[in-house]
Amino acid sequence: MKFLFAFIILIHGLIHFMGFAKAFNYGNITQLTREVSKPAGAFWFITAILFIITAILFFIKKDWWPLIGIAAIIISQILIVMAWSDAKFGTIGNLLVLAIILTYALKWIR
Repeated sequence: MKFLFAFIILIHGLIHFMGFAKAFNYGNITQLTREVSKPAGAFWFITAILFIITAILFFIKKDWWPLIGIAAIIISQILIVMAWSDAKFGTIGNLLVLAIILTYALKWIR
């Protein structure tokens, strides 16, 4: 289960690189129909890195991985709202990562 959770977080993070690639014209990102500004592209990149770090910290069992994950989710959701027509399904990924975080947070409370 640990591998699956880390994989889900990692894949969700990697998908954020699409916004970065669109903003900086790396490849032909046809899945995103709206323009992405360079500052927004930088935030897509930062969010991808935060999710990747979250997956790594989760996998190596660092207690503070949820803090990075929550930061990634918040930034991600803001970006998704800004590009809603193209990125709305990313909300499902954010909710999934949040569910993983809450599952582990409940273990700490007990």
